[in-house]
Amino acid sequence: MLDPTATTVILNPAAAGGRVGRDLSALRRKIRDRLGPVDIQETRHPGHATELAEAAVRSGRTELLSLGGDGTHNEVVCGIMAADPAPATVTLGILPAGTGGDFRRNLAHAADLDQALTHVVTADALPIDLGHCHFVTDDGRDASRYFVNMASCGVSGLVCRIANRSSKRLGGRATFFLASLRGMWSWKGCPVRVTVDDRVVADDLSITTLVGANGRWAGGGMMFAPDARLGDGLLDFMAMEDRGLAGALAISGPLYKGRHVGRPDVHTWRGRQALVEPLDPSRHAWVEIDGEAPGRAPVRFEVVPAAIRLRDLRPELA
Repeated sequence: MLDPTATTVILNPAAAGGRVGRDLSALRRKIRDRLGPVDIQETRHPGHATELAEAAVRSGRTELLSLGGDGTHNEVVCGIMAADPAPATVTLGILPAGTGGDFRRNLAHAADLDQALTHVVTADALPIDLGHCHFVTDDGRDASRYFVNMASCGVSGLVCRIANRSSKRLGGRATFFLASLRGMWSWKGCPVRVTVDDRVVADDLSITTLVGANGRWAGGGMMFAPDARLGDGLLDFMAMEDRGLAGALAISGPLYKGRHVGRPDVHTWRGRQALVEPLDPSRHAWVEIDGEAPGRAPVRFEVVPAAIRLRDLRPELA
């Protein structure tokens, strides 16, 4: 049962194209009518959700509800981990808004905000893993960031940059599909070496995209990792060989249904960590982390087992 006195709601007014922030007074009333006297904090700028989440955990809050899209959820998770809590002592709840909305697919009752508010109060909180991604920023600095859903490198990072510059008036799925077409039109395969759990699994593989998946869906409903589970202590890795725009179009339909696995141009592994090293310095494998694009490869994806708890996780994905 959610304890409102231990709960902070982190609310992104800019989510869903700004619709979340159009009547904040009414939204605040709705939240407190449904959840009780919870603390509500509004984000003011990119990265602010991370600051608010860290401050909430350090002040003793053990329940954090993220109201926004996947980018907001990622910032909240990064803030939780920045506070360095003991494993599985802080619980995350998702109040969905935003464009992509891929992480909500892992939840049993998150079709919309009203449904989530109804069920988050009594939903079970199960331990889940997080991912940790080490990469290089655009200006060449080493950096790292946590992810709750999925991180990747390749054309996916380019697509993310295109999508985040778009208006998103058409909604998440259409926005990411059109961004994918634009990204693939200009993409040239990036040769990489892939090492999973200290074993080289691909010595020279020209990729379109390589993902490290905690959850199953990203990119507006693409099921990159149909067998991924959030609580198994492992990440699912999937690499798509570069076959040009025609190859990308051929795989796009199966990708939305998770039917790409088993194709000769798709490679899958499962493990605790993976290192992706570009072999041609002139070709960048752009990094994407929960829908944000902070840098490029080389990149290391690592699992952080049972890092937090998540409310209302679908049991088959635990």
